[in-house]
Amino acid sequence: MPSPAPQQSGSYPIDATYARRLQCTRQWRGFLAALGQEFAEALPPGELHALMARIGTRFAVQQNLGNCETIAALQDAMNQVWEGLDWGFAELAQTPAGMEVHHRFSPLAAAFGNSEEGWATGFLQGVYQQWFEAAGAGGLRVQVTAPLDTLGSARLRLATA
Repeated sequence: MPSPAPQQSGSYPIDATYARRLQCTRQWRGFLAALGQEFAEALPPGELHALMARIGTRFAVQQNLGNCETIAALQDAMNQVWEGLDWGFAELAQTPAGMEVHHRFSPLAAAFGNSEEGWATGFLQGVYQQWFEAAGAGGLRVQVTAPLDTLGSARLRLATA
């Protein structure tokens, strides 16, 4: 049984190693790490990012959000999916640059590590692209603006192509 996170002044600190253990269960860690290494050796970073985006698109099609009339409703529908899978949560914010997406605490970094190429973030890019298109944002593109950090959080933006 894993030991609990170290206590600090009566509260638990956010320790990346501890958080990663929680984000990806023991039964999957070795398999997913080996899978990620094999992917990285077999494909150039751009192709691997595109593959992960296609996988994300398939995932999003299988997770239909239904009709969402507002940004708040869309964010809530997205977070119902993520919460049901222990995949963190999304925060949407409209800015002059476009719709900002901050996805926090995905298990991607825990499963695949933080690669400099950021290919694992392609999964989130594909998911959000499909969900936004289904919500009526055709013609706009989701781009990664900040790759995964050690806690599995990434930033994306929906903007004109």
